[in-house]
Amino acid sequence: MKSVMLIVNPNSGKAKPKSMLFEIIQTLSDADCIVTTRITRAAGDASEFSFSACNSKLYDLIICCGGDGTLSETISGILKSDKAIPVGYIPCGSTNDYARSLNISSDYVKAAHVAAKGEEYPVDIGVINGRYFNYIASFGLFTSVSYNASRNLKSMLGHTAYVLEGTKELTKIKANHVKIETEGGVYEDDYIFGAIANSTSIGGIVKLSETLVSFNDGVFEICLVKMPKSPADIVKIVRGIMNSDFTDECFEFFRASSLKISAPHDMPWSLDGEKAELGSDIKLDILHSAVKLMM
Repeated sequence: MKSVMLIVNPNSGKAKPKSMLFEIIQTLSDADCIVTTRITRAAGDASEFSFSACNSKLYDLIICCGGDGTLSETISGILKSDKAIPVGYIPCGSTNDYARSLNISSDYVKAAHVAAKGEEYPVDIGVINGRYFNYIASFGLFTSVSYNASRNLKSMLGHTAYVLEGTKELTKIKANHVKIETEGGVYEDDYIFGAIANSTSIGGIVKLSETLVSFNDGVFEICLVKMPKSPADIVKIVRGIMNSDFTDECFEFFRASSLKISAPHDMPWSLDGEKAELGSDIKLDILHSAVKLMM
């Protein structure tokens, strides 16, 4: 028998966890799990619950039922604890970028079964100025989409909410002058978008080919989009994003295990879909195989 803490965000996505909680618990019980359920009510609850679960040494497994933001909080709490334990994921958010990248089923019963009975799969985690993130740190164009789309709009329309919000960004292209130093070189230019990612889907809009991404290779993929100088450049950028082809000179695409970033102090960031203020001097590192997901 496994002792499991089930962390549930009842407001994720279209509030699906409220209606399916009994079936999830029944599925876990059928998989020989003794389940303790904790319900989040405010930001930070999932991190607090997972932190206490690990430090109590009473649990064999934590299962997160919610969106990518809830999973990000859950993993953050695990990494801050004295003893990391595996985590399962039942995705119930609006876009579930990370779950799709990892091929975790959107069928909550199937996902619950895998969370309880699957194999442990190590994944890399990013840490930026002391804050953990699972799969994406981004700035510039489209960055505000994930946290500007209202909760009600996300609940009603899901992925469509992000696309609708994203189209507004196209009318206000703005560049940020950013310098990024890595072990492989220095990149400095005016960029309209930048992402440090460990995912095949970024904000539900930008896609990376599965051939480009490995989840436990010790590096994240970095994609930078330069300020277009002509309408032709905009066409190249759109085509490159649609085809997951970043070979044009409008892009910088590379991999790194650590970065030092100099950026405008007020430049907006998003970490796993949540707004973040990071300042002008930023240090980012990749924690290799830091967390074990049930897959």
